Amino acid sequence: MLDLLVPSWSDAAGRHGFRPPDAAKGPSPALRAQQMDGTPPAEQVPPAQPPQELLRAQQLGLGLGVQPLNEPLRAQQVHGVAVIEVSPGAQSPVGEADALVSATVGLAVGIATADCVPILLDAPGVVAAVHAGWRGSLEGVVLATLRHLATRHGVAPAEVRVALGPSIDGCCFEIEREIAARFAVRWGSRVWRLWRERPAGKGTLDLRGFNALVLLEAGVGENAIERVGPCTFCGPGPWASYRREGPDCGRQLAWVAPGPRP
Repeated sequence: MLDLLVPSWSDAAGRHGFRPPDAAKGPSPALRAQQMDGTPPAEQVPPAQPPQELLRAQQLGLGLGVQPLNEPLRAQQVHGVAVIEVSPGAQSPVGEADALVSATVGLAVGIATADCVPILLDAPGVVAAVHAGWRGSLEGVVLATLRHLATRHGVAPAEVRVALGPSIDGCCFEIEREIAARFAVRWGSRVWRLWRERPAGKGTLDLRGFNALVLLEAGVGENAIERVGPCTFCGPGPWASYRREGPDCGRQLAWVAPGPRP
């Protein structure tokens, strides 16, 4: 199965994608043992080697090869806000982080998810892949990434386009109300617009919507923020959901690589 692309990123068709679990699996025991998505080693699903037919399509410039020519660099994900910028010659895992930045043309970065929000950021000459679970979202991992792009590369939020990939949505992401209250204390009462009350002190939170709100308020254009793909818990398609399937559900891979500066 080909990667899911961002519909409005037609100019970047060969350098980004949201890869379903079956396509994201790989044979490497060493990678399988690395805790690169913050879960125990037995639950890891490492990146795949690109299928040859997709590589041929990419090399021919057909716009169909949406697998990176080089395996995306990964980090050991820890549900935090650390941002690491990768460089040529680096090896996975590049360290403990939940956001990876690349400013080297063709050097892809990727993150693994199975309900958490995978976020891809694309700007002139630099990209980022962000893993935003509720803990990282609460602490502002996507805002930390925008700040890195601004301070290290002089990229303003208005220059960034963002895709929020398949993740558990507000229809299904049930948490304790106390956790939602922590979001409201840190980010303001507008968070409650993304909350749906349920019995027994619980409710659902739209985590993709929350990250979109943070991006918007940071200065990213409304038309530059796109939600891509369904809810991983109840939606159609091959997407893994830890809450629905448990620890053996697999992981999808969100990846992106910089293109040449215009």
